[in-house]
Amino acid sequence: MRSEREHTLVRLLVTNCVTSLILLITRDIALIIKTIDMKRILIATTAVVLGFAVLASAATFGANLTVGSQGADVTALQTALIAAGYSIPAGATGYFGSQTKSAVQKYQAANSIPATGFVGPLTRAKLNGGVAAAPAATCPVGFTCTANAGTTGTVTNPVVTGPVGITTAGVPGILSVTPGPISTSVLNVGQNMVPVMAIRNQAQYSDIAIQSVTIDLGNNTTVYNKIFSKIYVTDGTNVLASVPLNSSTVVQNGNDYVVGLAGFNFVVPKGTYRDLIVKADLYGAIDSIYTGKAINLSLPGNAVRGVDGAGVNLYGPLTAFTQTITLNPSLVDNAQANVSLDAASPLVGSIPVTDTTNNQYLGLPVLIFDVNAQNDNLHLHNVSVQLVTSGVGQINAAYLFQGSTQIMSSGVSGGYAIFSNITDGTQGANIPVNTTVPYTVKVDATGVSSSTSPFVVRAIFDGASASTTVYNSIDGNATSSGVATGNNQTVASKGPLFTLVGTPSIVKTNITAGGATTTTFQYSATFNVQVQAIGTDVVLGLPNATTTPVAFSSTTAQVYMNGSALGLVSASAGVTAYSQPTNTTISVDGTNFTVARNSSVTIPVTYSFTIEAPGANTYGVQLNSIGWNSASTGNTASAFMTGQPQWRTASI
Repeated sequence: MRSEREHTLVRLLVTNCVTSLILLITRDIALIIKTIDMKRILIATTAVVLGFAVLASAATFGANLTVGSQGADVTALQTALIAAGYSIPAGATGYFGSQTKSAVQKYQAANSIPATGFVGPLTRAKLNGGVAAAPAATCPVGFTCTANAGTTGTVTNPVVTGPVGITTAGVPGILSVTPGPISTSVLNVGQNMVPVMAIRNQAQYSDIAIQSVTIDLGNNTTVYNKIFSKIYVTDGTNVLASVPLNSSTVVQNGNDYVVGLAGFNFVVPKGTYRDLIVKADLYGAIDSIYTGKAINLSLPGNAVRGVDGAGVNLYGPLTAFTQTITLNPSLVDNAQANVSLDAASPLVGSIPVTDTTNNQYLGLPVLIFDVNAQNDNLHLHNVSVQLVTSGVGQINAAYLFQGSTQIMSSGVSGGYAIFSNITDGTQGANIPVNTTVPYTVKVDATGVSSSTSPFVVRAIFDGASASTTVYNSIDGNATSSGVATGNNQTVASKGPLFTLVGTPSIVKTNITAGGATTTTFQYSATFNVQVQAIGTDVVLGLPNATTTPVAFSSTTAQVYMNGSALGLVSASAGVTAYSQPTNTTISVDGTNFTVARNSSVTIPVTYSFTIEAPGANTYGVQLNSIGWNSASTGNTASAFMTGQPQWRTASI
């Protein structure tokens, strides 16, 4: 057995022989290099030499090598790397340490291999094909490399451009890589292009073009065989690079499995940071044993490679960091339909029949409800709408619309219209995931013939009702919740139709008398009320009326203080002002006027009241009812607007 001293002497002899060979090669190369004048080249922090021929590997690498490995294979690896220009200051010692790992990473980066520092199948295959020289020094963007005058030396492609988008030509930079934020750490089976990691890249002194990233998928092949099918590097919106995950693209690095993404040019301007968002596709079917558990994806140290303005490769992060994500069951299994009242649903209103001969309104809109699809694409299958009615009239048919498209019609039985067995693919019945689709319910109101008992209908859609079914994308039941309750729609065959023109307004005026010690304000609320006479003349009393109901009296309006009902306008010294509109007929005694059958007028009505020392209190006015008279009904009042916000002014 040889002693340790003999081993050392042999090692030195081998090293000296190799070194002598390298010196001979380097001497010949130097004779060529000295003829070249690199004009205006900035000296980078890492010494490099111009590229030259491929050096054949003197050994065949058959075993994986990593930090801690020792022996002849390591010596051969180090010798080949040093000969090719990759720096290992300690030389070919036969021990795989941090210097060797750094040299291997640079070799891998130069050969489009994930820069892990682990010599595995991909790296060994490349080494066995011959070790290429270290990347040649290139002229920074805008610089020119030419041969010295009077020499026979030449330079191939003397003008070399750097990374696209770099504006800091020739300037070295510093790259800092840290974790960035992602919107959620919870993933669902079947999701595509879902963020799994954010990589924050900060450039100092120079623009830096990020050109490759290596992702550590963990120590179990399950991650890429059963959970993730594809991985992407994006700028948040656009895909920069993508790789399907399989045994051909994922390589083992020690106990972990890594994948490299390269071939992109993501420029981070100097003095700023930009985030790379790593996204992934999940398999559509994943065994439940993997759901509800944490999955760790890591960015190894030096896994991000960038190039600065001087053409120097920079690496980060200094130390690895991990993003923990949780895998939930399929989105299909968590499909949710959220029902709500649409903002455009009909407000409380008094509506004339459209067919005065038959006293009916066919296709009356009574409700607009929204369905929001959460977690999956949905479609309506059964929709049960309750129709609450009163007065003289009936509803025999109802219709479900999406926009102008009729989805289905239904009869009405027991106060319900049930749109059942709506098949998948029916136009308008589908709700794409993460969208909200409005649906309109219309009814045929018939038999509306009473002057004293108008027909009133209100529609209600209960998403949680047992009669309601919303299907997910595989025709399973989605969870449905929420209620949309429509407003009362009063359908009249004879009488007035009252609507608002514009929005009610209110103004505040200081009317404090001279010398008074208490400040007094007058509040004046104005309503522009349109009156349409349907099927009969309508009589409206003026403020001085004694026999015909006063149309707009102080007792039919209410003051709101700080958003809460305070009392009638009359309780606050209220005054109501309006006058006979044009195109109407005044009575003989001048106390009322008549709106002729099938005509309409607009009446500006002002309610005024005074408040002493209001302080910080705010006030508004609500119109609650309107008095009127007709030959067929006598004195009556319409109070459908009671408590309805659209018939109330703002508070000031």
